Amino acid sequence: MTVPTYFHIGVIVPDLDRAAADFSRVLGLTFTDPAVVHVPWFVDPTPHEHTVHAVFSEDGPPYYELIQAAGDGIFSAKEAGQILYLGMWESDMAGRMRTLKENGIGIDAQLKASEDAVPFCIITRPDVLGIRLEYVDESAHPGIERWVHTGKFEGL
Repeated sequence: MTVPTYFHIGVIVPDLDRAAADFSRVLGLTFTDPAVVHVPWFVDPTPHEHTVHAVFSEDGPPYYELIQAAGDGIFSAKEAGQILYLGMWESDMAGRMRTLKENGIGIDAQLKASEDAVPFCIITRPDVLGIRLEYVDESAHPGIERWVHTGKFEGL
């Protein structure tokens, strides 16, 4: 069996610009320009619209994703100061969600285009090791790769 590996590490930060500067200084990383991603249907656990402000390291994989703390949910300031998740690509999100449910693994967040849409991203509850996994739909792969190689976010 082939075990999927992660391609990025997600970290919530209280100040995106400062965190990028600190990670650059300490780890020698270069970061992309900040991206603004509007999520029409963000469930964590209550559905709401959410705007994500983030940067990716241009160095990797694995990449570092720094996310500006916002709101009261999974991306809130209470999640800052730790690795929030390990991010992996997923080619069958509906199938992944069924497998997680069958194995008793909860989902802390879903990012969707609309209420009835299959999520383009899900974040699990912490596993037995205390680790959350983020599954990102493969359709976002080209957009994220362009972002980390050019530094400019043009959308997913």
